[in-house]
Amino acid sequence: MRNRYKLTKEQIQSMYDHLEGLAFADKRKRNSLKMFYHMDTPKDVYVKYTSYGVEPDNSIYSEETIECIKPDGSKMNCATQFDNLKQKMQFDSGLLEIDLDAKGNLIFV
Repeated sequence: MRNRYKLTKEQIQSMYDHLEGLAFADKRKRNSLKMFYHMDTPKDVYVKYTSYGVEPDNSIYSEETIECIKPDGSKMNCATQFDNLKQKMQFDSGLLEIDLDAKGNLIFV
């Protein structure tokens, strides 16, 4: 069975807005920013990145963030949808990296 879905203008705009809004004003660093598609949820796109920083006590922290962008452009944190690490790993294995060209067209990386 072949599924077809076209990203909405709201989704594309939300993807651009989300990427622009990820500039950190403090000393945190963002790494490995990528956008993804998952065939089990064809109407959603995902933004995944890791951020690093130094706490006031001089300890280092890292945080992986996966956010879902819905067809209406709304965003949600995807971490809340997994009950355990096995579910998260299974979901991660089905992610296909995507990007947008200058005209807002979807391309697979």
